[in-house]
Amino acid sequence: MKYIPYYFLLTAIFIIAIISCNKDDDSNINQDDTAVKKYVWAVGMQDSTGYGLILFSDDGGNKWVRQGEGSDVLKGVTLNDVYAVDENTVWTVGNNNTILKTTDGGNNWVKVTPPTGFLSANLASISLDSSDNIWISGSQGVVYNSTNGGISWTVFDAVFFHHGLMQGIYAVNSNVVYVAGSYLPGKVNEKGFIAVTTDGGQSWDSIVPENNFNRNLWIGVTSANDENIIIYGGRSHYLHTNDGGQTWHNDSLLNTGGTDGADINCLKMLSPQTWWGAFDYDGIYLTQDNGLSWIKQTSTPPLGMWLIGLDYYNSDLAVIVGVETSSLFGKIIQTTDGGNHWELKQTWDTWINKVSYIKNR
Repeated sequence: MKYIPYYFLLTAIFIIAIISCNKDDDSNINQDDTAVKKYVWAVGMQDSTGYGLILFSDDGGNKWVRQGEGSDVLKGVTLNDVYAVDENTVWTVGNNNTILKTTDGGNNWVKVTPPTGFLSANLASISLDSSDNIWISGSQGVVYNSTNGGISWTVFDAVFFHHGLMQGIYAVNSNVVYVAGSYLPGKVNEKGFIAVTTDGGQSWDSIVPENNFNRNLWIGVTSANDENIIIYGGRSHYLHTNDGGQTWHNDSLLNTGGTDGADINCLKMLSPQTWWGAFDYDGIYLTQDNGLSWIKQTSTPPLGMWLIGLDYYNSDLAVIVGVETSSLFGKIIQTTDGGNHWELKQTWDTWINKVSYIKNR
């Protein structure tokens, strides 16, 4: 779906649809349910109250409550991505260089002081390698890193990132970080851009895929481990590597008869072989053979949605958030059987952009 407000709602608040997905994966997908908490957060645009949307569920996404309504730090804010570290600590980023954090499970949200050079930047994506090592990307070529929990920030050269929309960032480990997005070369046609650092940000290299694959807009990055990484984005296109980025394979669901070219807005890897994706136009796809074949899953109800964010608790339980194209109301759908059935759990009068289960559980 690319960057939804930029392409579809020029008069709406500038938000990110993606996105996005960032240290998103949990390799221990078959943990004992009694040993962990099924806490999950979702974020979105400001609604009719004038406050940014933060929703919380303590039962894996079945029932939801709002957090932060009336808080000054959420007034007039659109939130584009969320990363839940554990049951207490959650980060979220949004428009106008907004970085928010809670350390008490969402009872109180505080504004983290951001770098000052990009006051109007729309922060699109956040990824953590550890509780203190935080990576953020967004519009205007913004890429930030903090190694001390947000007390201070390193700002990387926006010229290298073409002052573009860096829609996805992902910390594979403390050294290896990928950034994916797009920019306007010559102000004519958008072009995809991918960058990687292997030394924690001391130096950056760009990635130029074969067959002019950077003609596609890139939305996000995800991985199953240090070796298996996917970069995904426009018109069902993606790149994947199983050797830590030494070689890349270009692919698209168009090649497997899967989609009609809908954007991949969020992709998660449950394992090197099993990937789950949320697409435009009701597209929910699952592969269990490293992308060789894809299974289309149906969300009923509702239909007619841009599916923007996805996260999973295990191979059975997952949540997808998005927006209904006719009403522009946000929706949350949930599966408890691995995607064979999806059920509507929440409707809100604004876009819902991203969702995150707690990672440390």
